[in-house]
Amino acid sequence: MNKKFRAFFEAYGMQTEKNRAYGIVRGYEMNALFRPLAFAAPLRIHISCHMSDEQKANALAALQRAAVPFVSAQFTPYGLLLGMNDWTSGRLLKRLPAIMDLVFGILAEQDAAGADRCPLCGGLFERDAALHTIDGCTLRLDDGCLSSVNAAIDAQNRDYEAAPNNYLQGFWGAFIGGLAGIVCAIVLYFVGFISAISSVVAVSLGAFLYQKFHGKPNIGMLVIVSLTSIVMMGLSIFLIYLIAAGVAANAAGFTIGAMDALRVAMADDEFKRYFYTDLILTLVFSLLGTGLVAAELFIKFRRPKNIR
Repeated sequence: MNKKFRAFFEAYGMQTEKNRAYGIVRGYEMNALFRPLAFAAPLRIHISCHMSDEQKANALAALQRAAVPFVSAQFTPYGLLLGMNDWTSGRLLKRLPAIMDLVFGILAEQDAAGADRCPLCGGLFERDAALHTIDGCTLRLDDGCLSSVNAAIDAQNRDYEAAPNNYLQGFWGAFIGGLAGIVCAIVLYFVGFISAISSVVAVSLGAFLYQKFHGKPNIGMLVIVSLTSIVMMGLSIFLIYLIAAGVAANAAGFTIGAMDALRVAMADDEFKRYFYTDLILTLVFSLLGTGLVAAELFIKFRRPKNIR
């Protein structure tokens, strides 16, 4: 964990280890996870609490009214999960105290049950409950809730294993995502940019559509979506130069097709050098963007294991 973030959480009385922090803060069990390479939310904070559905809705509404930039909020079965980002880590660190004051103030207003109660059932802990690791967070649960959660995990995993992979259906979703990435790459290229954004669009949309087309979210999905996106990004450069060659030939008064124009242009050493330079840069940026999103997806779709 970044030294400044570690110092921040330690000042709250939390214990830090590697990129994690855990402790009781203002009467609530709190976890913090700092992942500097995470694309969307490098800082994630989970505050364990038990609330009714009405309390949760009121809390989310209050957070939405506050309109805190670069902060997302959602409830897990165990409490409130916050995703945080900013233009720089330093800017986020400066805003953190005010954000935490806001969040804890909202929880207090909603009378959310804190660290002395099970976040699942709201029952008062009659003794020191054991600590468990759940989705990367350290939490306390009573024994009855622990058994229920493990039974539900077993049932979900059985259903998952029994579900078909549907690789072909999923591929078409990845293909459509790749087409969107090509459109994005062409638009960005003609305004003067080659970046990882196009591959991020291709992978993110491809993964979403892969599942919409009933593909199974697993390692196979990541491989298919990633490879499809990288190939499509390489194809985008071919299409860009094909369009450019056709336009140039037409402007020069030649009555030849775009493909023939590209063959003629590739005979020019300078044109060929530009083509391969852009192709290599696009593939490098595609690998970078694809890798970052794929890593996020791998964490998101990793199957849950029984809580110990």
